[in-house]
Amino acid sequence: MTITKLSTENIADWLDFFDNRAFADHQDWGTCYCTYYFQPKPENYGKARSKKRDYAVWLIQNGLMQGYMAYEDNRVIGWCNANDKTQFSRLMARGQSKEHPEEEKIKSVVCFLVEKQYRKSGVATALLEHVIADAREEGFAIIEAYPNKGSKSEYVNYHGAYEMYMRQGFSEYDDRGTLVVRKYLQ
Repeated sequence: MTITKLSTENIADWLDFFDNRAFADHQDWGTCYCTYYFQPKPENYGKARSKKRDYAVWLIQNGLMQGYMAYEDNRVIGWCNANDKTQFSRLMARGQSKEHPEEEKIKSVVCFLVEKQYRKSGVATALLEHVIADAREEGFAIIEAYPNKGSKSEYVNYHGAYEMYMRQGFSEYDDRGTLVVRKYLQ
């Protein structure tokens, strides 16, 4: 397995994953394209798959959506949406965590998707390890995530399993409605 950052050069691989495999076993989420935390939404965004897909492409082309893809046999089998917290306008608007000093750079991890046959084989952990390593190199002070503690459902754990974060040295930070876990890098 190899891990690669999302870029305009590999957007076709990302789209192939989302179009064909990401939600093969959960069609209800088949229109997602990992755009939930971005605002403002384009006109007529709604639930139309093509609108969300086009919006995701625009976000990637403009460097707003960032993350990592896991490849096996030259195709994407997993995805992690991770970016500077300030890029997730919906997350910032919800006041998801306690106020933090402006000088603290926070990288937020908002989503993991792993193709069904590769789940529980370390793909999400490998993606998270890349997020952690790159966040250190990029000068982030904190990595923040929003797992659903106690959930056993693959679908409810799209933020990443609570236990995975604990194994990677995260700790609980805030639990005012949504659990926030953090890893301090500095």
